[in-house]
Amino acid sequence: MKKIQAIRMLGTGLDAGEMQEYVHEICFLLLLKVFRREITENPDRTRDDLVFLTMEAMRDLNLKSDRIIAERITNGVLWYRDPSRQEPFRTGIFNEVAGKHEEFKFKYLTEDREHSRWDKGGPTVYMLTEIAQEIIFITREILEEFGFDIEQFYTLQLIKSGNFHKAESSVDNLIARVRTLIRRECDYREDVIRNPQVIFFDKRRNRRKSEEEIKAQFEEEQKVFQDMFSWKKRIKSFPEEQRLEAELVFENLERARMLHNELAKLVVENMALELKVRVEYPESFWRTSNLSFKKDIWQNTVIKYGLDNFDKLEYLLNPLFSADVEFIYPLDWAWEEQTIKGDSIITDLEKWEDEEELSWEEKGVDWEQLTMLYTPVFRTLLEKGEFHYSSLNSLELKERQVWTEQKENIDMLMMLAITGVTLTTAYNMAENVDERLELFRRICERNPDIRELEGKTITSYIDKNDKWIIWDEVNISPYVIRVE
Repeated sequence: MKKIQAIRMLGTGLDAGEMQEYVHEICFLLLLKVFRREITENPDRTRDDLVFLTMEAMRDLNLKSDRIIAERITNGVLWYRDPSRQEPFRTGIFNEVAGKHEEFKFKYLTEDREHSRWDKGGPTVYMLTEIAQEIIFITREILEEFGFDIEQFYTLQLIKSGNFHKAESSVDNLIARVRTLIRRECDYREDVIRNPQVIFFDKRRNRRKSEEEIKAQFEEEQKVFQDMFSWKKRIKSFPEEQRLEAELVFENLERARMLHNELAKLVVENMALELKVRVEYPESFWRTSNLSFKKDIWQNTVIKYGLDNFDKLEYLLNPLFSADVEFIYPLDWAWEEQTIKGDSIITDLEKWEDEEELSWEEKGVDWEQLTMLYTPVFRTLLEKGEFHYSSLNSLELKERQVWTEQKENIDMLMMLAITGVTLTTAYNMAENVDERLELFRRICERNPDIRELEGKTITSYIDKNDKWIIWDEVNISPYVIRVE
């Protein structure tokens, strides 16, 4: 009931003018924004900062930010009714033990003594009260929004403050979150094996991050685990009851760390699998489906299970024989667009008879363009020993457009960066050819001097001082490929 009343009273009793119906949402977003700053130890949580965050919440909701209304809403979250009195919120809650209603006092925000620094004349810094935190963590969906790293920071803060009772629940959430991520990675691996095209269509995966960035992220999360375990020595000075709680927390925390290591391994293995599929099995991306009407629909469905209504048979067969095509323009529409008249028909027919029958071929990789684009890259490798991807930022607009004309142009950059390759022009054509070697062979045919790279290995690293490649639809980390 206390949680329900706290949620019910959030944003009530405020005069917000035109934004009155959105006050509840604005107040909740304000609590979220304060909490994010709190767990990352950002001290920018003074009253002026809260007003700014309230105006930011208005913009997030596509509302016009108004400072006067933002100040009213901020005061309405800080204090009950009259801001000058700075009183806590009050409501009646039925006490089932006493058998009567009692006054329940609470606040959404309270003073953060650690960051306020009143002794140096600093302003008051606010933080969420326990009741406000419970509002935020009342659903698992909110935990999904925050993600693993935020839950880590929250757990670390609880351990630092010695609140092991709440930390126990937070570690359980951490374990549940890691298990969810592990399950997703396992499912993703199975999906890629069954249908490699999932690589391009799985929206849950962040493809803008390179392998080095992913590894750096996991290393940072491991450092947070180490910070948590550094507080383990404190438990010896605690009372016995609290010591048992603390030991249980650190025991579960070790489980969370082990699961996190497993997650990191799965993520890196899946990235390697993606690259292997791209390089060694490119044909799997355009392989047609094995689904057939006879086997999958007729034999395995209609004959096996039957139809509960005979009209459904007509519904199944109509698309196979009906002249009414729904998803492409009918052929007679195309003929109506032709305006051939008179003797020109005979002349045109004679020309058509003399011409060979035209054939259609699927457009493949434009190796001429690839060779043209990458010849300067390999020449730089030959002369300087390394090639900085950031140098592509100096290209003119027309040159950038050539790079983006086919996806293989950019894919080749990633193939060269992600895994090392030993250059050679001698390989078995009957096997699946590494496209990087095929490119090297074609470049050497036109530029014999580049054959000096034969037998050399190309590796890569990220130069943090270089700039990203950020074009309209292309974002690439500042890789440097070099000759070993």
